Amino acid sequence: TTTATTTATTTTTTVLYFGSEQIPGDGYFELEGYDCWEASEEIAGYENGLNVELEECRRACDKLRCAGFILGQLTDTGRCWPRKLVKVEECNRTAGRDLKDWDFWLRESQALTSPSPAPVYEFYMYRSTAHGMIGRYPLGEVNMANLPGALWYLHNEIVTNYSTGTRCPRRFDISELHRFKIKMRPTEALDKAGMHFGPRWAYDQGKCEGRCFSGNMCTGEGDCAQSFNSYGRVIGCNRFQDHYPFPDMNTSYPNGVWYALPLGGRCEGIPTGTRDCTWSFEEAGNLTLVELEEVAPGKDNCCEGVCSDFWHDMWNNEVSAWRVETTKKLFQKKYPSVNASLEPPPCDFDRSVWYAEDEWVRMDPWR
Repeated sequence: TTTATTTATTTTTTVLYFGSEQIPGDGYFELEGYDCWEASEEIAGYENGLNVELEECRRACDKLRCAGFILGQLTDTGRCWPRKLVKVEECNRTAGRDLKDWDFWLRESQALTSPSPAPVYEFYMYRSTAHGMIGRYPLGEVNMANLPGALWYLHNEIVTNYSTGTRCPRRFDISELHRFKIKMRPTEALDKAGMHFGPRWAYDQGKCEGRCFSGNMCTGEGDCAQSFNSYGRVIGCNRFQDHYPFPDMNTSYPNGVWYALPLGGRCEGIPTGTRDCTWSFEEAGNLTLVELEEVAPGKDNCCEGVCSDFWHDMWNNEVSAWRVETTKKLFQKKYPSVNASLEPPPCDFDRSVWYAEDEWVRMDPWR
């Protein structure tokens, strides 16, 4: 059953991220390679920009209560242009210039600073990693999954080559499946919109690439920034059965869900539902791929001296359901004192509400 708590019992210190640096005060989202000239208005008196350093530009924007600022990187280095109004969905990457030439910094909304009346939900998420990777970096700016979603990822990308043949060595040297107990409280803005979750962003090396569709076509950082600005740094989700944004085809794990966890929403203890305190976590055990594969010795999938039929019959829904239940039982056997019945609230992200008009251009960020 889903565990829900309605009372916020802790207070948190605001932690905001300015680039990779934690800073106090009002937060900003960095949109690398966007100039936003056409989608913004200048503040009177600063048509020619300010010759200031980054921190001075931020303080000037704070003082003026501006929507954000454009900062020259290669051209007009150190020149800062505060903006009064910004339509982020109309911002473009700098045409004909190096993507590092101009950056736009969007000032975070001053709303969503009060604790949310929404309940707290406790449930499990799963993440696959190489040995020793958990704890090396702060947990956040990552994608995770429910158990069917995690097993589909392992099955499709790690132990097979996108569903074709055995992949060995395993991709990214992944060898472990970690379980986390997540505490989540939606912000008041998200709760009023009738949802528990926002969009499921794709994170790559700690960077939010927006919603990513087939062919690595993504909506970009601006999509993330505008949504965070409106709803706070909330957890996002997508259901496999919706085929949006990805995977966009049927799988043998129809109940799979993928999640997106922004680091700027992570806090300690019970989340308050303010814009920068929407989730917390506890480690709740792990299984190795070898432990999974030893359940069904065989010859279907062999890697590094271990052969197993655990992954056989990939497209059979009943066999995949067996894999999910078997994995649950293995976790329960290995960690008998951990509550195994925590289930998530429904993945109810509604793109018809969130994106009544979806004008975000899809681009390949890896090209």
